[in-house]
Amino acid sequence: MTMTDDPGDAQIPTDALIDHIRTRYHETHRRELPELIALARKVEAMHAEDIHAPHGLTKALETIVAELEAHMRAEEAEVFAAFAGDTSAVPNERLGALRDDHDAQEAALNRIAAITHGLRLPAGACRSWRRLYSGLGKLAEDLDEHRHLENHVLFPRLQEPS
Repeated sequence: MTMTDDPGDAQIPTDALIDHIRTRYHETHRRELPELIALARKVEAMHAEDIHAPHGLTKALETIVAELEAHMRAEEAEVFAAFAGDTSAVPNERLGALRDDHDAQEAALNRIAAITHGLRLPAGACRSWRRLYSGLGKLAEDLDEHRHLENHVLFPRLQEPS
């Protein structure tokens, strides 16, 4: 898939879409989330007395990592592998469970938004704090795009016929 291809385009072959999701989102989440946790831990420790600090953010991110990793492994083992094995359908109840996970991811992002006051930086925020909030903004965008591609493009292609 080239950078000009729209992965949501109905013309993109399913195997290319799966490869895009795996490389653009799964690998990116696995690489970037540990860095965000380290930054959150640092900011929370350095600014422990600051009422504007994102208290509880490290724990919220650790929860997201654990749940997202389990979710991505299930997708890779069940959804992506089913397509690779020429099983063109995934049980609808399994896709429903994965969609429920996506709803939980949205709720987790809402929790982060609450902890960070909508990613609003206080005046004089340090460089680490700015990098953290920038990374959280990217995470939110990536998860939104990731969920959209799966819920509205990939999963409908793999649903069992009704």
